Amino acid sequence: MSGRLSYRGVEVTLEGQQHIPSAVGPMARTLNSLKLVTKLAIEAEPWTMDPQLPPLPWRENLFQNFVTRRLVIGSMLDDGMIKVHPPVERVFRNLVAKLEAAGHEVIEWDSSLNSSIIDIMDGYYAADGGEDIRRAVAAGGEPFIPQIEAFVNRGKPISAFEYWQLNKRKVATQQAYHDMWDSKRSTSGRSVDVLLVPTMPHTAVPHGSCRWTGYTKIFNFLDYTALAFPAGNASKDGDDRYFWDHIPRNETDAWNQQLYDPVAMDGRCVGLQIIGRRFEEEKVLGAAQQIHTLL
Repeated sequence: MSGRLSYRGVEVTLEGQQHIPSAVGPMARTLNSLKLVTKLAIEAEPWTMDPQLPPLPWRENLFQNFVTRRLVIGSMLDDGMIKVHPPVERVFRNLVAKLEAAGHEVIEWDSSLNSSIIDIMDGYYAADGGEDIRRAVAAGGEPFIPQIEAFVNRGKPISAFEYWQLNKRKVATQQAYHDMWDSKRSTSGRSVDVLLVPTMPHTAVPHGSCRWTGYTKIFNFLDYTALAFPAGNASKDGDDRYFWDHIPRNETDAWNQQLYDPVAMDGRCVGLQIIGRRFEEEKVLGAAQQIHTLL
C-alpha cells in the first residue's frame, strides 16, 4: 500500500522518521480476498480517524478498467546490481511471454536510478546510528540477530544538516523516477500502466543468508504501490548454464550467486511483484487480476 491504510495504534520500528515511512497492507491466500480486504478497508474512510491519510475513496471504475484493458507493462528482470537466480528468470520470462501472447505490451524498464536509490536508503537506515533499533531490541530482552547487529553498529548518527541533504537527494531522485516513467512509451505510443519485477533475486534461502532486498527497497523509497504474488516454482531441471557464466558485479552479487542450489531449491515458490505509482491500488489489483489468469 502507498499510504492509504492507517498505522494508528500499530507498533512499528523507526517510528517518528518520515523520510521512508513504512506502509501497512493486507496479506491473503487468494487475489479475490486481497481485493476485498483492500476495498473494504478504504471504503471505511480511514482518513476520518487518521489525519496522516489522504481522503481518497475506493475507485471501482478504475479497478474495472484495469481488469479489462490491454496493459502496457514495464519489465525489470534485473535491478542492475544483483542478478536473479535461474528459476526467477525462467518464471519471469515465461510470464512475459504469456502476457505478450495475450495482447499486452511489455517494454524493457530502465534500472539506471536504482543504485542511487539504494545508496540514499542505506544513508537513511544509518541516520540515527542504529539507536532506535538498539533500544527496541533492549526493550524486548532478546539477543540481536547477528546481521541486524552488524547493520546498526556500522555508523555514527548524522547531523541535522546531513539529514536535510539526504532529503534533498530523495526528492530529486523521486522526481527523476517520476519523469522517467512519464517519458516511457510502448511501440504503440501508450504510457506504462504497471511494472513487473521480481520480489527477491532468489527463492527461499537458509535463515540468515539473505543479503539483498533491493528489488523491494526501490519501491519503498518511491512510495509506490506493490503487490507480491506467487508466480511459479523452482525446478532442479531448469537451464542454469548461463547463470554460472555471470561475472559478479560486487560482493553481494557474488554472495547471491553462491547461494543458488538447484537441488535444495527444487519446488520452492518464485515470487514476483506488480508495481503501480503512488495511490494506485485499484490499478495494481486490476492488473493483477488479468495477470493471475495467465499463471
